[in-house]
Amino acid sequence: MKSLMTTLAKLLVLGLFLALAPAALASNTWYVDGVNGNDGNNCKSLKYACKTIGHAISLASSGDSVLVAAATYTENLTIGINLTVLGANASTTIIDGGAVNTVITISETAQAILSGLTIRNGYSQTYGGGIVNLGTLTINNSVITTNSANYGGGGIENFTTLTINHSTFTGSSLSDQNGSGGAILNWAVMTINQSTISGNSAGDGGGIYSGCCLTGTVTTINDSTISGNSGTWGGGIEIVGGTGAINNSTITGNSATDGGGGILSYVALTINNGTISGNSSAAGGGILEVSGASAIFQNSIIASSSGGNCLGGTTITSDGYNLSSDDTCNFSNTGDMNNTNPQLGTLKNNGGPTQTMGELSGSLTIDAGNPNGCTDGNGNPLTTDQRGAPRPGKYKQDKRCDMGAFERQTD
Repeated sequence: MKSLMTTLAKLLVLGLFLALAPAALASNTWYVDGVNGNDGNNCKSLKYACKTIGHAISLASSGDSVLVAAATYTENLTIGINLTVLGANASTTIIDGGAVNTVITISETAQAILSGLTIRNGYSQTYGGGIVNLGTLTINNSVITTNSANYGGGGIENFTTLTINHSTFTGSSLSDQNGSGGAILNWAVMTINQSTISGNSAGDGGGIYSGCCLTGTVTTINDSTISGNSGTWGGGIEIVGGTGAINNSTITGNSATDGGGGILSYVALTINNGTISGNSSAAGGGILEVSGASAIFQNSIIASSSGGNCLGGTTITSDGYNLSSDDTCNFSNTGDMNNTNPQLGTLKNNGGPTQTMGELSGSLTIDAGNPNGCTDGNGNPLTTDQRGAPRPGKYKQDKRCDMGAFERQTD
């Protein structure tokens, strides 16, 4: 009997442990209020919030979340664990680096999510003024602005895996005229979705510089706008290593003094339903493709480029249904048009998270995409345009997609 009672007692203890274990192992939420908080609080509720984000991070364990109330926080932070930092809104929740150091550093073993934040006024004597990512980082609904570095990555330097969603990188620059990546310096795997890279500058890659050699560089840009960036080479984007894909995106108003106003590419690059218009350079205003690389266009528009739409190697090729406003791209596949005005509108808010350039009524790009459907470089259907509107257009009679990043909803 005693043995039976002992066994039952052990089972009861085990059952109690199993019941309590999920609660014990559950993640915690830490609260920060830069106006009313105090770092002497326990930080476990808004009423007893921390004063600083750094103090909340010091209390957190892997898997926790830090909720940050609207305020301006002058801090330089390091995240060394798996952590979500969620601001109230990017327009009101600001982390300011004070122009003394990088604003946020993500350590090698960390998986971090930054959301609803403005990250500004960071500075690095070397690389990565706003953010240095050594781990795995996702940025959502945030603004990375007016950061600077001497040599590269004014906004962010990425060494491993970076995903950017619905965010804006603007107004960042480099001190060294030969530096790389005004907004973004990428050495590894980067995916940009529904975002804007605008008004940044650098020697190489005014907006984005994507390099090589650490883990294999992969650059993917979806449903995004790259505009108004400037550099000596690659005003909008310079990709020098790995592979690249640009889908449903607009590249406009970028400039380079030497070559590649919109894009300078050394790699295997595919451009699917892209709109590349109004970029400028002494050579290759739209795209300068270095000999030995390859650039494949499909269902895309390239137009109005000072310095020519296409320049470079012999491997700028067409998978069909592209339009060039001059004859420099030599498109010659099914559905291609050269020396043709696409009749595009100006860059503006046409709905959706990013600005776009819509085709004007009567444009020959309307219903001129592949009649079998517009796809990305892997053959996956592009069922929406850059704005998220249906592709083909919802009210079209023939249900055929347009060229370019914008899809008219009627014929």
